[in-house]
Amino acid sequence: MSKVFCDKPFNHNYVHPNGKMRLCCTTIQDLPTDNNYNLFDANKHSIDDYWNSNRMREIRRKMIAGEKIRDCERCYRQEEQGAESLRSTEGMDEFIIDTLPDGTYQKSATTMQIQLGNICNLKCKMCSQMYSHMHGMETKEIGEQDPEWLHWVKEQGANVNNWTNELGIKQEWYRSKETKLKMFGHISRNITQLVVIGGEPTLIPEFYELFEYCDQQGTLKDKNVTIVTNLTNTNTKLTKWLPKLKKWQIWASVDGVGERTEYIRYPSKWNTILNSLEFYRNILNENGNITLSPAVQLLNIDQLDDIVKWWLDWCGGELNERYGFTWLATVWYPLICNPSMAPREWRLKVADKLSEYKFDQNYENIINELKRDQHTPEKYQELQTAFIKYNDRQDQFRGVKKTWRELLPELGIALEKSLKI
Repeated sequence: MSKVFCDKPFNHNYVHPNGKMRLCCTTIQDLPTDNNYNLFDANKHSIDDYWNSNRMREIRRKMIAGEKIRDCERCYRQEEQGAESLRSTEGMDEFIIDTLPDGTYQKSATTMQIQLGNICNLKCKMCSQMYSHMHGMETKEIGEQDPEWLHWVKEQGANVNNWTNELGIKQEWYRSKETKLKMFGHISRNITQLVVIGGEPTLIPEFYELFEYCDQQGTLKDKNVTIVTNLTNTNTKLTKWLPKLKKWQIWASVDGVGERTEYIRYPSKWNTILNSLEFYRNILNENGNITLSPAVQLLNIDQLDDIVKWWLDWCGGELNERYGFTWLATVWYPLICNPSMAPREWRLKVADKLSEYKFDQNYENIINELKRDQHTPEKYQELQTAFIKYNDRQDQFRGVKKTWRELLPELGIALEKSLKI
């Protein structure tokens, strides 16, 4: 099996929350236009414009030749650490056959992930301005009170917050009628597997307009649609369209049980999440599925076994075609959210707790990662100090019912011991 090939440059379209086009959701590189200066943007370019651009053809040629691609470094790194990545080699031989020597791919993609901007009602701990305008607004507001803290956050970058310079700005690339209709048309004609994310898609009118458009074109029946949602909002309009799809799936972004997920996905409410899950369960039929997708991170890894147990109980005791679980949302950035930065003593204690419960191989891989030291002593000190400073200030501003220190007292003690505070 090839260690570099992936089907994404051959069969996948991805639009980032700011409208920029990339290989997939894992890469951080925006695709450049042929002048190598501008970037492909859904506001200015169609999917066809970028699909056989110079950069896309170069990527395909390199993959076929077995050369690593800069855009794919995150997947390579995850695989080296024993974690599951999004890289897929399925259909490799057929993709290569349909690719010309210059890298031109002669067919349209049939899979797509579309991120409908950054309009969101939550300010999740691991999130940033790029994916939640509310998170950006809050960061800006804290900075108005505490300019030194904001300057520090900007300097820290991916350590504490995946920084952008447009705090509080709403990314709404899909609002133009021309842009919207071009995108809807492409999806209706070509895409059979679609993932829709925001922000929070259920808050965005164009999300529902997309369903209405495909319904009018008679193409809903050909589509497998995944909706990634924080479960804080539902809409009865979905009861009209979901049953018409070939398949539909809810990826439920729930990061803990009870007050833990309320803290991480602030200011969500546990009872609202449970009610939303029931909403989707009530319309489940043979074509529907609800999959739990926790963002595994430092703030919930000690509760990972409890999350799995709760979910299995909610599903009736087992996973099946109607109920699933995915580990693909492990938080790698910001670095203070990755469990690897915690003190070794605390990580090993959590690993022992999790080891008492058996689930699947991905669960075991996460436990094994906890046992591995991944940073230099200096980097551990930097990240642990940053974790405390960032979360203490954010918790103070929010006035949360329970701070991270109260929710994870043993982590607080371990950090203070590690830093000799």
